[in-house]
Amino acid sequence: MALTESSTHNDDSFAYLILDISTNLINAAPDEAASHIEQALAALGSGGRKDRCYVFLFDETYQTMSNTHEWVAADVSAHKDDLQDVPINAMPWFFEVMLRDGKLLVDDVSQLPAETAGFKAELERENIGAMMAVGMYLEAKLIGFVGCDLVQRKTHWQNEDVRQMRLVADMITNTIARHRSEAELTRVQAELREANAMLARQAQQDSLTQLLNRRGLDAVLDSELRRTQRNQQRLTVFMIDIDHFKQLNDERGHIAGDEALCCVAQQLKQAFQRSGEQVARYGGDEFIVIAPNLTPFDASQSAAALLEAIRSCEKLHGVTVSIGIFSLVPEPELTTDEVLRKVDHAVYQAKSKGRDGFVLLSRQ
Repeated sequence: MALTESSTHNDDSFAYLILDISTNLINAAPDEAASHIEQALAALGSGGRKDRCYVFLFDETYQTMSNTHEWVAADVSAHKDDLQDVPINAMPWFFEVMLRDGKLLVDDVSQLPAETAGFKAELERENIGAMMAVGMYLEAKLIGFVGCDLVQRKTHWQNEDVRQMRLVADMITNTIARHRSEAELTRVQAELREANAMLARQAQQDSLTQLLNRRGLDAVLDSELRRTQRNQQRLTVFMIDIDHFKQLNDERGHIAGDEALCCVAQQLKQAFQRSGEQVARYGGDEFIVIAPNLTPFDASQSAAALLEAIRSCEKLHGVTVSIGIFSLVPEPELTTDEVLRKVDHAVYQAKSKGRDGFVLLSRQ
Protein backbone atom coordinates (compact mmCIF):
# COMPACT_ATOMS: atom_id res chain seq x y z
CA MET A 1 0.00 0.00 0.00
CA ALA A 2 2.85 2.41 0.81
CA LEU A 3 4.43 1.78 -2.61
CA THR A 4 1.14 2.58 -4.34
CA GLU A 5 0.75 5.84 -2.39
CA SER A 6 4.32 6.85 -3.31
CA SER A 7 3.69 6.07 -6.97
CA THR A 8 0.47 8.07 -6.91
CA HIS A 9 2.25 10.97 -5.23
CA ASN A 10 4.99 10.91 -7.89
CA ASP A 11 2.39 10.86 -10.66
CA ASP A 12 0.56 13.80 -9.12
CA SER A 13 3.81 15.74 -8.76
CA PHE A 14 4.66 15.05 -12.38
CA ALA A 15 1.17 16.14 -13.48
CA TYR A 16 1.41 19.44 -11.59
CA LEU A 17 4.93 20.04 -12.93
CA ILE A 18 3.86 19.34 -16.51
CA LEU A 19 0.80 21.58 -16.15
CA ASP A 20 3.05 24.45 -15.07
CA ILE A 21 5.52 23.80 -17.90
CA SER A 22 2.68 23.49 -20.42
CA THR A 23 1.39 26.92 -19.43
CA ASN A 24 4.87 28.38 -19.86
CA LEU A 25 5.26 26.75 -23.29
CA ILE A 26 1.92 28.08 -24.48
CA ASN A 27 2.92 31.62 -23.56
CA ALA A 28 6.59 31.35 -24.55
CA ALA A 29 8.03 33.53 -27.28
CA PRO A 30 10.29 31.68 -29.77
CA ASP A 31 13.46 32.81 -27.99
CA GLU A 32 12.09 31.55 -24.66
CA ALA A 33 10.82 28.18 -25.85
CA ALA A 34 14.17 26.34 -25.63
CA SER A 35 14.46 26.81 -21.87
CA HIS A 36 10.85 25.69 -21.30
CA ILE A 37 11.31 22.62 -23.51
CA GLU A 38 14.37 21.69 -21.49
CA GLN A 39 12.33 22.13 -18.30
CA ALA A 40 9.80 19.65 -19.70
CA LEU A 41 12.62 17.21 -20.42
CA ALA A 42 13.92 17.73 -16.89
CA ALA A 43 10.44 16.89 -15.57
CA LEU A 44 10.60 13.58 -17.44
CA GLY A 45 13.88 12.76 -15.73
CA SER A 46 12.95 14.05 -12.28
CA GLY A 47 13.29 11.72 -9.33
CA GLY A 48 16.07 9.73 -10.98
CA ARG A 49 13.69 8.11 -13.45
CA LYS A 50 15.94 8.92 -16.47
CA ASP A 51 19.54 9.96 -16.98
CA ARG A 52 19.20 11.84 -20.24
CA CYS A 53 16.14 13.26 -22.05
CA TYR A 54 16.23 14.89 -25.48
CA VAL A 55 14.49 16.02 -28.63
CA PHE A 56 15.59 15.07 -32.15
CA LEU A 57 14.18 16.65 -35.31
CA PHE A 58 14.39 15.17 -38.81
CA ASP A 59 15.20 17.31 -41.83
CA GLU A 60 12.47 17.76 -44.45
CA THR A 61 13.76 14.92 -46.68
CA TYR A 62 14.48 12.42 -43.89
CA GLN A 63 18.18 12.42 -44.66
CA THR A 64 19.50 13.58 -41.29
CA MET A 65 18.39 14.16 -37.72
CA SER A 66 19.72 16.57 -35.10
CA ASN A 67 19.59 16.76 -31.33
CA THR A 68 17.90 20.13 -30.72
CA HIS A 69 17.26 20.03 -26.94
CA GLU A 70 18.80 17.95 -24.17
CA TRP A 71 18.63 17.52 -20.39
CA VAL A 72 21.11 15.36 -18.49
CA ALA A 73 21.25 14.30 -14.85
CA ALA A 74 24.20 15.13 -12.64
CA ASP A 75 27.40 13.25 -13.59
CA VAL A 76 25.90 12.17 -16.93
CA SER A 77 27.66 13.25 -20.11
CA ALA A 78 25.82 15.39 -22.67
CA HIS A 79 25.87 14.41 -26.35
CA LYS A 80 23.90 17.19 -28.02
CA ASP A 81 26.90 18.83 -29.70
CA ASP A 82 28.14 15.62 -31.36
CA LEU A 83 24.67 14.53 -32.51
CA GLN A 84 24.01 17.15 -35.19
CA ASP A 85 23.09 16.22 -38.78
CA VAL A 86 23.37 12.51 -38.01
CA PRO A 87 22.77 10.55 -41.25
CA ILE A 88 19.61 8.51 -40.91
CA ASN A 89 21.11 5.76 -43.07
CA ALA A 90 23.69 5.21 -40.32
CA MET A 91 20.93 3.58 -38.25
CA PRO A 92 18.22 2.49 -40.72
CA TRP A 93 16.59 -0.01 -38.35
CA PHE A 94 15.79 2.66 -35.79
CA PHE A 95 14.30 4.98 -38.42
CA GLU A 96 12.17 2.21 -39.95
CA VAL A 97 10.73 1.33 -36.54
CA MET A 98 9.95 4.98 -35.76
CA LEU A 99 8.23 5.46 -39.12
CA ARG A 100 6.23 2.27 -38.69
CA ASP A 101 5.34 2.31 -34.98
CA GLY A 102 5.93 5.89 -33.82
CA LYS A 103 7.78 4.63 -30.75
CA LEU A 104 10.64 2.39 -29.66
CA LEU A 105 11.22 0.82 -26.25
CA VAL A 106 14.57 -0.81 -25.49
CA ASP A 107 14.76 -2.42 -22.04
CA ASP A 108 18.27 -3.83 -22.49
CA VAL A 109 20.60 -2.53 -25.22
CA SER A 110 22.78 -5.64 -24.99
CA GLN A 111 19.83 -7.75 -26.19
CA LEU A 112 19.27 -5.82 -29.42
CA PRO A 113 19.43 -8.13 -32.47
CA ALA A 114 22.11 -8.06 -35.17
CA GLU A 115 20.01 -6.03 -37.64
CA THR A 116 20.17 -3.04 -35.27
CA ALA A 117 23.96 -2.79 -35.81
CA GLY A 118 24.43 0.95 -36.40
CA PHE A 119 21.84 1.92 -33.81
CA LYS A 120 23.18 -0.49 -31.16
CA ALA A 121 26.75 0.71 -31.74
CA GLU A 122 25.73 4.34 -31.11
CA LEU A 123 23.93 3.43 -27.88
CA GLU A 124 26.94 1.46 -26.67
CA ARG A 125 29.22 4.40 -27.55
CA GLU A 126 27.14 6.55 -25.20
CA ASN A 127 27.09 3.82 -22.49
CA ILE A 128 23.31 3.56 -22.73
CA GLY A 129 21.75 0.50 -21.08
CA ALA A 130 18.11 1.23 -21.94
CA MET A 131 16.26 3.84 -23.99
CA MET A 132 12.83 4.91 -25.17
CA ALA A 133 11.69 7.17 -28.01
CA VAL A 134 8.22 8.51 -28.84
CA GLY A 135 7.46 10.12 -32.19
CA MET A 136 6.46 13.75 -32.68
CA TYR A 137 3.85 14.30 -35.41
CA LEU A 138 2.90 17.48 -37.20
CA GLU A 139 0.01 17.28 -39.66
CA ALA A 140 0.33 13.46 -39.59
CA LYS A 141 4.03 13.63 -40.55
CA LEU A 142 6.76 12.33 -38.26
CA ILE A 143 9.02 15.33 -37.63
CA GLY A 144 11.18 13.90 -34.86
CA PHE A 145 11.01 12.23 -31.48
CA VAL A 146 11.40 12.75 -27.75
CA GLY A 147 13.71 10.21 -26.19
CA CYS A 148 15.29 9.25 -22.90
CA ASP A 149 18.24 7.11 -21.86
CA LEU A 150 19.30 5.14 -18.83
CA VAL A 151 23.09 5.11 -18.60
CA GLN A 152 24.67 1.77 -17.68
CA ARG A 153 21.42 0.38 -16.34
CA LYS A 154 18.49 -1.61 -17.64
CA THR A 155 14.76 -1.32 -16.98
CA HIS A 156 11.35 -2.59 -17.98
CA TRP A 157 9.45 0.35 -19.42
CA GLN A 158 5.88 0.70 -18.13
CA ASN A 159 2.79 2.09 -19.83
CA GLU A 160 3.00 5.07 -17.51
CA ASP A 161 6.50 5.83 -18.83
CA VAL A 162 5.16 5.86 -22.38
CA ARG A 163 2.16 7.98 -21.37
CA GLN A 164 4.36 10.60 -19.74
CA MET A 165 6.70 10.62 -22.72
CA ARG A 166 3.78 11.09 -25.13
CA LEU A 167 2.44 13.94 -23.02
CA VAL A 168 5.76 15.79 -23.17
CA ALA A 169 6.19 14.97 -26.87
CA ASP A 170 2.75 16.45 -27.66
CA MET A 171 3.52 19.60 -25.66
CA ILE A 172 6.82 20.13 -27.46
CA THR A 173 5.28 19.37 -30.85
CA ASN A 174 2.52 21.92 -30.28
CA THR A 175 5.13 24.52 -29.33
CA ILE A 176 7.22 23.78 -32.42
CA ALA A 177 4.09 23.88 -34.60
CA ARG A 178 3.03 27.24 -33.19
CA HIS A 179 6.45 28.79 -33.69
CA ARG A 180 6.74 27.39 -37.19
CA SER A 181 3.34 28.84 -38.02
CA GLU A 182 4.36 32.20 -36.59
CA ALA A 183 7.63 32.10 -38.53
CA GLU A 184 5.79 31.18 -41.73
CA LEU A 185 3.27 33.96 -41.14
CA THR A 186 6.11 36.43 -40.59
CA ARG A 187 7.80 35.24 -43.78
CA VAL A 188 4.60 35.49 -45.83
CA GLN A 189 3.87 38.95 -44.43
CA ALA A 190 7.40 40.09 -45.32
CA GLU A 191 7.02 38.71 -48.84
CA LEU A 192 3.64 40.40 -49.16
CA ARG A 193 5.08 43.73 -48.00
CA GLU A 194 7.93 43.38 -50.49
CA ALA A 195 5.49 42.47 -53.28
CA ASN A 196 3.30 45.46 -52.44
CA ALA A 197 6.34 47.72 -52.31
CA MET A 198 7.47 46.40 -55.69
CA LEU A 199 4.01 47.01 -57.16
CA ALA A 200 4.04 50.51 -55.71
CA ARG A 201 7.45 51.16 -57.23
CA GLN A 202 6.33 49.76 -60.57
CA ALA A 203 3.20 51.91 -60.46
CA GLN A 204 5.45 54.97 -60.14
CA GLN A 205 8.10 53.89 -62.64
CA ASP A 206 8.37 54.62 -66.34
CA SER A 207 8.80 51.24 -68.08
CA LEU A 208 11.07 52.58 -70.85
CA THR A 209 13.57 54.72 -68.94
CA GLN A 210 13.13 53.20 -65.44
CA LEU A 211 12.74 56.75 -64.07
CA LEU A 212 9.86 58.01 -61.97
CA ASN A 213 6.74 58.37 -64.08
CA ARG A 214 4.21 61.20 -63.88
CA ARG A 215 2.43 59.63 -60.91
CA GLY A 216 5.69 59.22 -59.02
CA LEU A 217 6.75 62.75 -59.95
CA ASP A 218 3.52 64.26 -58.63
CA ALA A 219 3.99 62.51 -55.27
CA VAL A 220 7.66 63.51 -54.91
CA LEU A 221 7.13 67.11 -56.05
CA ASP A 222 4.20 67.56 -53.68
CA SER A 223 6.26 66.16 -50.79
CA GLU A 224 9.30 68.32 -51.56
CA LEU A 225 7.23 71.45 -52.02
CA ARG A 226 5.55 70.95 -48.65
CA ARG A 227 8.87 70.24 -46.95
CA THR A 228 10.62 73.30 -48.41
CA GLN A 229 7.60 75.47 -47.56
CA ARG A 230 7.71 74.32 -43.93
CA ASN A 231 11.46 74.77 -43.62
CA GLN A 232 11.73 77.81 -45.91
CA GLN A 233 14.40 76.11 -48.00
CA ARG A 234 15.17 76.53 -51.67
CA LEU A 235 13.62 74.26 -54.25
CA THR A 236 14.93 74.08 -57.81
CA VAL A 237 13.10 72.27 -60.60
CA PHE A 238 14.44 71.53 -64.08
CA MET A 239 12.46 70.61 -67.18
CA ILE A 240 14.46 69.00 -69.98
CA ASP A 241 12.86 68.77 -73.42
CA ILE A 242 14.46 66.88 -76.34
CA ASP A 243 14.81 69.19 -79.35
CA HIS A 244 13.02 68.23 -82.60
CA PHE A 245 11.88 64.93 -81.10
CA LYS A 246 8.97 64.47 -83.53
CA GLN A 247 11.34 64.99 -86.45
CA LEU A 248 13.70 62.38 -84.94
CA ASN A 249 10.85 59.85 -84.76
CA ASP A 250 9.66 60.65 -88.28
CA GLU A 251 13.10 60.44 -89.89
CA ARG A 252 14.74 57.63 -87.93
CA GLY A 253 11.79 55.73 -86.46
CA HIS A 254 10.42 55.18 -83.00
CA ILE A 255 13.19 52.77 -81.99
CA ALA A 256 15.71 55.59 -82.48
CA GLY A 257 13.38 57.85 -80.50
CA ASP A 258 13.23 55.36 -77.63
CA GLU A 259 17.01 55.05 -77.68
CA ALA A 260 17.34 58.83 -77.45
CA LEU A 261 14.94 58.93 -74.49
CA CYS A 262 16.92 56.25 -72.66
CA CYS A 263 20.22 57.97 -73.37
CA VAL A 264 18.98 61.32 -72.07
CA ALA A 265 17.54 59.56 -69.02
CA GLN A 266 20.94 58.00 -68.33
CA GLN A 267 22.69 61.37 -68.65
CA LEU A 268 20.23 62.88 -66.21
CA LYS A 269 20.74 60.10 -63.66
CA GLN A 270 24.49 60.61 -63.87
CA ALA A 271 24.19 64.40 -63.55
CA PHE A 272 21.80 64.50 -60.58
CA GLN A 273 22.94 62.16 -57.84
CA ARG A 274 22.95 64.40 -54.77
CA SER A 275 20.87 63.40 -51.78
CA GLY A 276 17.22 64.26 -52.38
CA GLU A 277 17.54 64.79 -56.15
CA GLN A 278 14.93 62.98 -58.20
CA VAL A 279 14.70 62.46 -61.96
CA ALA A 280 11.37 61.72 -63.66
CA ARG A 281 9.93 61.30 -67.13
CA TYR A 282 7.25 63.95 -67.32
CA GLY A 283 5.78 63.26 -70.74
CA GLY A 284 6.70 61.96 -74.18
CA ASP A 285 10.01 63.79 -74.65
CA GLU A 286 10.11 65.79 -71.40
CA PHE A 287 11.92 65.11 -68.15
CA ILE A 288 11.75 66.78 -64.75
CA VAL A 289 14.51 67.01 -62.15
CA ILE A 290 13.70 67.98 -58.57
CA ALA A 291 16.78 69.39 -56.82
CA PRO A 292 16.27 70.58 -53.23
CA ASN A 293 18.67 73.19 -51.83
CA LEU A 294 20.32 73.85 -55.19
CA THR A 295 21.19 77.53 -55.62
CA PRO A 296 20.48 79.36 -58.91
CA PHE A 297 24.21 79.57 -59.59
CA ASP A 298 24.72 75.84 -59.06
CA ALA A 299 21.60 75.12 -61.12
CA SER A 300 23.07 77.11 -64.02
CA GLN A 301 26.35 75.22 -63.71
CA SER A 302 24.51 71.90 -63.71
CA ALA A 303 22.44 72.86 -66.76
CA ALA A 304 25.53 73.94 -68.73
CA ALA A 305 27.34 70.72 -67.85
CA LEU A 306 24.32 68.65 -68.84
CA LEU A 307 24.03 70.39 -72.22
CA GLU A 308 27.71 69.69 -72.93
CA ALA A 309 27.42 66.05 -71.84
CA ILE A 310 24.45 65.49 -74.16
CA ARG A 311 26.18 67.22 -77.09
CA SER A 312 29.23 65.01 -76.56
CA CYS A 313 27.32 61.73 -76.16
CA GLU A 314 28.00 59.64 -79.27
CA LYS A 315 24.97 57.44 -78.62
CA LEU A 316 22.66 60.44 -79.09
CA HIS A 317 23.90 61.12 -82.66
CA GLY A 318 23.60 64.89 -82.44
CA VAL A 319 20.41 65.06 -80.36
CA THR A 320 20.22 68.18 -78.17
CA VAL A 321 17.92 69.35 -75.40
CA SER A 322 16.45 72.59 -74.11
CA ILE A 323 16.33 73.18 -70.36
CA GLY A 324 14.05 75.33 -68.24
CA ILE A 325 14.83 75.98 -64.58
CA PHE A 326 12.67 77.44 -61.83
CA SER A 327 14.42 78.11 -58.51
CA LEU A 328 12.73 79.60 -55.46
CA VAL A 329 12.05 79.54 -51.75
CA PRO A 330 8.35 78.66 -52.01
CA GLU A 331 5.60 80.69 -50.38
CA PRO A 332 3.02 78.74 -48.31
CA GLU A 333 0.28 79.14 -50.94
CA LEU A 334 2.36 77.94 -53.91
CA THR A 335 1.06 74.76 -55.62
CA THR A 336 2.81 72.07 -57.64
CA ASP A 337 0.79 73.09 -60.72
CA GLU A 338 2.21 76.60 -60.48
CA VAL A 339 5.76 75.23 -60.16
CA LEU A 340 5.28 73.08 -63.26
CA ARG A 341 3.77 75.99 -65.20
CA LYS A 342 6.76 78.18 -64.33
CA VAL A 343 9.35 75.61 -65.35
CA ASP A 344 7.40 74.80 -68.53
CA HIS A 345 7.46 78.51 -69.38
CA ALA A 346 11.23 78.56 -68.83
CA VAL A 347 11.80 75.63 -71.21
CA TYR A 348 9.52 77.31 -73.78
CA GLN A 349 11.74 80.40 -73.59
CA ALA A 350 14.84 78.21 -74.05
CA LYS A 351 13.36 76.75 -77.20
CA SER A 352 12.35 80.19 -78.46
CA LYS A 353 15.97 81.31 -78.12
CA GLY A 354 17.17 78.64 -80.52
CA ARG A 355 17.21 75.42 -78.47
CA ASP A 356 20.26 73.58 -77.10
CA GLY A 357 20.38 76.01 -74.15
CA PHE A 358 18.74 76.82 -70.84
CA VAL A 359 16.69 79.58 -69.22
CA LEU A 360 16.64 80.12 -65.47
CA LEU A 361 13.74 81.76 -63.66
CA SER A 362 14.59 82.56 -60.06
CA ARG A 363 12.52 83.85 -57.18
CA GLN A 364 14.01 84.73 -53.80
